[in-house]
Amino acid sequence: MPTNEQRTSEESRGRARTARLLSQKTGPDAVMVGVLVLALILGLIGLAVHVLWIVAIIVMALGLGFAAANRRRDRLDRVNQRADRQDEQSAANSNEDSEPGPTRS
Repeated sequence: MPTNEQRTSEESRGRARTARLLSQKTGPDAVMVGVLVLALILGLIGLAVHVLWIVAIIVMALGLGFAAANRRRDRLDRVNQRADRQDEQSAANSNEDSEPGPTRS
């Protein structure tokens, strides 16, 4: 496979992966806001109906667990992106080394 075709296929895969990662980032934020709003409402209603305090605490615990899992995924995404950049740089360096340069005679 020529290097131009290989480079364009790698670039298109990289763009697709970046788009997929960016589309995943919007969902968890909305869910987290919803969980926190629900916990706040249940906590406020819990002032009158004390049983809802327990439900509010459980919802807050779920929200914190969700935030911790999301943070771990973000950290893994950063590690993967860093590895991808290193792979791309090493591939670019190997392509430059393999291309013959001008020769003197």
